[in-house]
Amino acid sequence: MTETPRTEHPVPADDVIEADWQRRVVDRSLRSATKRSIDRSSSLIRAASKLLEQSNGDGFTVQDVADEAGQSLRTLYQYFESKDDLLLAVFEEAMRTYARLIRTAVDDLTDPVERLGGGLIASLRMAEFSDTGVDRGLARLRLKLGEVEPELVARSQEPVTAVMRGLVADAARAGRIDASDIDGTTFSLLALKTAYMTSLTLGNDYGVAPPTVGALTAFCLHGLGLDVDARWIADVDARLRLPAARSKGSRAKTRTKTKASTAESA
Repeated sequence: MTETPRTEHPVPADDVIEADWQRRVVDRSLRSATKRSIDRSSSLIRAASKLLEQSNGDGFTVQDVADEAGQSLRTLYQYFESKDDLLLAVFEEAMRTYARLIRTAVDDLTDPVERLGGGLIASLRMAEFSDTGVDRGLARLRLKLGEVEPELVARSQEPVTAVMRGLVADAARAGRIDASDIDGTTFSLLALKTAYMTSLTLGNDYGVAPPTVGALTAFCLHGLGLDVDARWIADVDARLRLPAARSKGSRAKTRTKTKASTAESA
C-alpha cells in the first residue's frame, strides 16, 4: 500500500504577514486620500457654480475654474476629464439639493395627495431658490448631454426622480390617484416639469404664455383623476416648508408673484 505523501504547509515568513498596525495605517491613508480628493473636487464644483452665476451661464474656461478654486489645471484634470464632466458634477449636486428641497417642502404634509401636489409645486418653483446663471448653464448642459449620453443625465437626476416616484407611489397605494403605471406617471410629471423649467430658464419658444405654477399643478393632478381647485392648491402651497427666495433681481419677487397667481389658477 502506497502511502500518500503529506502536503506541507510552510509557515509564511514574518515579512509577508500583514500586521494589524499596517492595515490600520493603510486604511487611514486611504481615508485621508479619499477625503482630500473629495475636498479638492468639491472646491472645483463650487468654483464652477460661482462662475456659472457670474457669467450668466457661459463664458468661462477650465483654467478660470482652476484659478477660482486656487488649484492648478493639472489638479483639475486629475478629477474631471473635461469642462462638461465638471459641469455634470455641478448638475448632480444641484439635483441632490433639489431633491432635498422637495423632501423638506412636504415634511409637514401627511395626506398622500397633498404631499404629491406639494412636491409638484416645489419642483416647479426651483428657480426661486437658485441663480439664473447656474440654471441656464445646467439647462444647456442637460440638453447637450441628453442627445449623446442620456443615461448620464438620468443617473444625475435620480435623486429628484426617486423623490417624485415615491410621492406618486404613496398616493397610488392610498387609492387616491389613478396610477397603475408608476414609472409612466412619474415620467410624465417630470417631463412637464422639465419643459416648464427649461422654458423659464432658456426662453419660451412656444409662442404662447406659460401657465402659472398653480395652473400646471392643477393640470397634472386633474390628469391623475383628482378634483382639486385653486383654493386647494393655494392652501397646500402655503403649508410647504420652502427656503427663502433668492434676493437678486426679479427672483426676490417670484415667490410673492407665485403665491398670488395660485389663487387665480386651476
